[in-house]
Amino acid sequence: MFNYLIDDAGALVGPVEFFVTPGIGVQLPANAVQLAYELPPAEQGRTWAMSDGVPRELIDQRGNVFNKDNGARQTWSRLGALPEELTAAPCPDEFHVWRDQAWVMDESLRLADTTLKVLTQRDALLREAVLRIAPLQYAEDIGDASHEEQLRLLEWKLYGVELNRIEKQPGFPDEPIWPSLPGAPRAGVNEAQGNE
Repeated sequence: MFNYLIDDAGALVGPVEFFVTPGIGVQLPANAVQLAYELPPAEQGRTWAMSDGVPRELIDQRGNVFNKDNGARQTWSRLGALPEELTAAPCPDEFHVWRDQAWVMDESLRLADTTLKVLTQRDALLREAVLRIAPLQYAEDIGDASHEEQLRLLEWKLYGVELNRIEKQPGFPDEPIWPSLPGAPRAGVNEAQGNE
């Protein structure tokens, strides 16, 4: 005889050996079953379980599964096929959607996210430019700007205009060309601003 434990999901684990009590024999715990034959290894993605008193191979997708609506991971602990709203295939990232039985890149989601990141960075750079322009503009307004200050004011204003026009670039939003900071070397545009 072959002894199998029954786990919390109902899957058979074993065969296992149980302690033999002298004069009584093997006493099976409540979560065990004894079979007259040893079960062959279950097929890939399946496990043996008792069904109506008979061992049967059932689909076993226990573990991490993913919601098809939003890609959220959750733990599945039952035997049998997954419900329609779940899949065992992990969602690669927040830009994929479940379509035609697979995760597919939604280019509009990716593009919207990239655009938001670039515009957020642009706005931060524009705020910095405004802080640099203001005192130079004050000096210009009261007629007290030196020639050097007038040149720096012009450079910062041009920088702000270039930043503001970044959406009109042909590579926007995937390959924005950031203008050089006034006073920075022309070669290291992205390095000077800490951009990726």
